[in-house]
Amino acid sequence: MFPETPSEKLNYIAESVLKLSDFYIQNPEGETPWNDRYCQVAYRHYYLPLNFLRVANVIRHGQKVGFFKGLNTFVDWGCGPGTASLALAANESVKPQIQKQILFDISPQAVDSFSDLHGSLISPQKTKNFRLDSAGGKSSCLVFSYSLTEIDDLPVGWDQYEAIMIVEPSTSEDGRKLLELRSKLIKNGYFMWAPCTHQQDCPLLTLSKHDWCHDRIHVAAPTWFSQLEQLLPMKNKTVTTSYLLARRTPPPAGISQYGRLVGDSLAEKGKTRQLFCRGPEREFLTWMHKSIEPQTLPRGELVLQPNDAEKKSNEVRLNSPLKIEES
Repeated sequence: MFPETPSEKLNYIAESVLKLSDFYIQNPEGETPWNDRYCQVAYRHYYLPLNFLRVANVIRHGQKVGFFKGLNTFVDWGCGPGTASLALAANESVKPQIQKQILFDISPQAVDSFSDLHGSLISPQKTKNFRLDSAGGKSSCLVFSYSLTEIDDLPVGWDQYEAIMIVEPSTSEDGRKLLELRSKLIKNGYFMWAPCTHQQDCPLLTLSKHDWCHDRIHVAAPTWFSQLEQLLPMKNKTVTTSYLLARRTPPPAGISQYGRLVGDSLAEKGKTRQLFCRGPEREFLTWMHKSIEPQTLPRGELVLQPNDAEKKSNEVRLNSPLKIEES
């Protein structure tokens, strides 16, 4: 029975979140215990809202490069409560082109427990027995949202889809696993659309043993969520995620004019640096304080590659302000 008073509800949710967090720590490769009430409570009131924000941000990055154009069937594999599908259906630009959303999870309880949230989905198909190759095609997108972290390799049939959207935890282990998967996708005929603006080797994988690619967004939490966080050791002023958007079709040629900010702004003595990616080199955009006012730019955004910059070692020293791609 769910507690009645607001204070009791928050405490009950916080206890459920902590219990599920402990489960993940103790069973990093275990299946989520969807049948347990505490898990359902923790997801509905904590993990689902945060993961929804993560997926929505990935969708926004995909829209900027036209990733979703021509896609009308979305298969949410290992969907859990259907977070990724909900985020796709909530996007005003993507929603009109969706003709079908297929939700599949090895645990039917994961889908059934959140069915009251699925009214916004487009022609939803919730299936217990599903073959990936049955829905592949030129207008199909295969979605993995926090599901690959629980398995060793892509499931059979993954390569039958025009597009693949992967959203994973922003941990070092999962992030670097995703960078290795990027190489596999390219070898199998896929092109990177985001976060990469190139098809070459990933410098964070080949030139570092510890770096991994992840995005960060700032969160303006509602009052109830802020009150919940006061009862938890975890704080979410920002949320991070690692992701890949890939298609059989090459991205627009113009994307090569841009680089992606893959690091936070770092203020150092006499200069400000920010890691960005545009090819196989590990490079830092650099504002030398004596010659240019430093910019504070959001991690994860596309920036037009500078034409008047000076390259010194791994620094791309700027002589004029950078422009963020807004469209």
